[in-house]
Amino acid sequence: MKTLPLVAAVYDRRLNSKSILSPSAVIDRRYSRMLLVAAAIFLTACSKLTEANLEKIHNGMSPNEVKAILGSPTSSETSSALGLISGTTFIYHTSTSDVRISFVNDKVIATEGEFK
Repeated sequence: MKTLPLVAAVYDRRLNSKSILSPSAVIDRRYSRMLLVAAAIFLTACSKLTEANLEKIHNGMSPNEVKAILGSPTSSETSSALGLISGTTFIYHTSTSDVRISFVNDKVIATEGEFK
């Protein structure tokens, strides 16, 4: 007696048709989706911008030292006054925080922001 492989019929919305998938293909699709969701949650939860990390930032630190603690800023702004003093502001923005760190001549001079 010959046994038939177990298969699942899956409706493909893109093609408006049914296709036959093996159980391993169905499991692979579910596993891929779960892995994608887990990765998104992990990346969101791993933000370096926390109140504890922000408290580690102090005047005189370099931009590289700040990036080592908080990660890369969401954006930055640079300006210069008479070519003598250059200033940069790192802006960190997330759904729960807005933080600005100001540098003059590549040294932190001010940190401001809030966590919701």
